[in-house]
Amino acid sequence: MKSSRSLLLSLPTGIFLLASRVNAQTGGSSESFASGLILPAALALFVGIGIVFLMRYLSARSGKSGGLGLTGDDSSQTPAENLARPEANPSRKRATAPPNKSDLARAASSENANFSRNYAQSLEISHLPIGQIQRVEPPLPMDELPDSDDDGLLAAIDELQDDSDADSEFRTIALRVLAGFKTRNSVEALAQIALYDLSGTLRAKAVSMLADFDHESVFETIVLACADPSREVRAAGAKALVKVSFDRANEWARFAFSSDLYLSRQIARAAVEAGIAERSFDRLVLRDEKAAYEALALVFLLVKAGETDKIFEAIKNHREIKTRIALLHTLKIANVAEVIPQLSSFIAAEPMSSGVADKAREVLLGINALPVNA
Repeated sequence: MKSSRSLLLSLPTGIFLLASRVNAQTGGSSESFASGLILPAALALFVGIGIVFLMRYLSARSGKSGGLGLTGDDSSQTPAENLARPEANPSRKRATAPPNKSDLARAASSENANFSRNYAQSLEISHLPIGQIQRVEPPLPMDELPDSDDDGLLAAIDELQDDSDADSEFRTIALRVLAGFKTRNSVEALAQIALYDLSGTLRAKAVSMLADFDHESVFETIVLACADPSREVRAAGAKALVKVSFDRANEWARFAFSSDLYLSRQIARAAVEAGIAERSFDRLVLRDEKAAYEALALVFLLVKAGETDKIFEAIKNHREIKTRIALLHTLKIANVAEVIPQLSSFIAAEPMSSGVADKAREVLLGINALPVNA
């Protein structure tokens, strides 16, 4: 590059010397000098143009080679030397490309997956509502419905109790009459139809009508209907159980604390057969305090009624370890001595290092209640 610049600067001097030599050869006349100057000037012009283009070409090459360290003071070094030498100025390092949205999404997904895995494997439930609950409250008293001696109601009840093969249309009309009276005797008559009528369709209709009453006295019939042999009746019972707005946790507790052990076991067995009990296991670890407490009250009823096979099956095999711990927490709250053999068998089958077995040992040591049949 420097030699090209020197050549360009010496061009006028060369032209002058050449012209002087031509002038001397022609005798020094001005006409001869002018004519002798034309050829060298043209030649110099072409050379000059060529040098300009050459300089531009070299300049462009130098700019492209700057990434290899050929700019500034490094221009005297070869590309290999510049690549081999570590850069003294960190600011000259090539900037890394910023992460795009897909990279960020993958990183976030990986982080969330790791957090979810660690959270799922944690034995800790103290931060959940179930971990804060230490007892199931005794049920609140129920407001009894009044009786009615209305002639139409009594006639409808007699019609439905008649064992004769009455037309199903008349029986349906009688059901509608009962549904119009929110009384204790109308609920009892509808409950009889819902549980014992030979027609599955009438049983399903009676269950749906009981749900419309939305009173605690219909809860027993609705739960039993959920375990009915007829799919139509079971579906009506499931819808009715969701439809009622009274406190279902209070009703599960009512049967758990009931002195009628046969009725408690009947309700608990119906909940197991209908699948309501197993679905409640997952609800134990919900962050919704009301839903978690309702699930706890139902599992509490199962323990008190002796329906514990499904509970221990879940404690052994449930996919969520927090659910297993929550079920053991419920056994601790129930404090029923009859679970001791099953707890002992579970502990013996589990590895000594199992955190679930540690929780089971804690529950076993805390049981001090008498058997429910004592």
